[in-house]
Amino acid sequence: MSKESLPLKEKLESSKKYLQNADLKGADLAGADLKGALLGGANLHGANMNKIFLGDAQLSKANLTEANLEEANLNSADLNKANLKGANMHQLYARAADLRGANLSNANLTKSNLRQCSMFKSWMKNSDFSGANLQNIKGAQSQMQESKFCSAKLEGADLSGARMEGTDLKGAGLQAANLSRSVLKNSNLEGADLKGANLRYAIGLTAEQIDSALIDKNTLLPNYLKVEWKSETEFKCHTSQQNSTY
Repeated sequence: MSKESLPLKEKLESSKKYLQNADLKGADLAGADLKGALLGGANLHGANMNKIFLGDAQLSKANLTEANLEEANLNSADLNKANLKGANMHQLYARAADLRGANLSNANLTKSNLRQCSMFKSWMKNSDFSGANLQNIKGAQSQMQESKFCSAKLEGADLSGARMEGTDLKGAGLQAANLSRSVLKNSNLEGADLKGANLRYAIGLTAEQIDSALIDKNTLLPNYLKVEWKSETEFKCHTSQQNSTY
């Protein structure tokens, strides 16, 4: 069989080093092995990439809008400024990937693994991260408004300066997370574990939100919120006279 007559997936597997700016819109690449592929700037809009292997691949500025990346492996991939808006990334494995400035809005990331990812100034609006692993992500100044992080693992995450208005963090693990200067107006913190978390300069945070969460004496709160400890685990948060200006 000549190379020209090979199915598309096999062609790409044999020439994966030369795919920059390739037009692969709607392509069926399910299960392909494209480890280390150079796909910077490629158009993969709506492509079927179910269970694809793209570990260490270069996908910076690639168009992955509405792509099916369910159970895909993007371990340590470069997705800097990639567009993943509306993509299906259920159970995606992308540990330590570079997602700085990437667009992950309106996407399904339930039960995905994004542990240790670089997500500085990434866009995560209106997305579902329920049950996802985002431990130790570097997500400072990211846009996370109206997204769901129910029962997500965010321990040790750097979310300083993140916009999180209306975000659902019910039952999320945020132990030792950095939420300083994050915007938490109208966020749901019911059952969220904030033990040891830094919320010192958080904006829009209320006593009612803290009362619904789990904290300990190492949790840092804004100066306008005071905690009265009734026991080692029971507490009541109230707003001091030095009220928030937000």
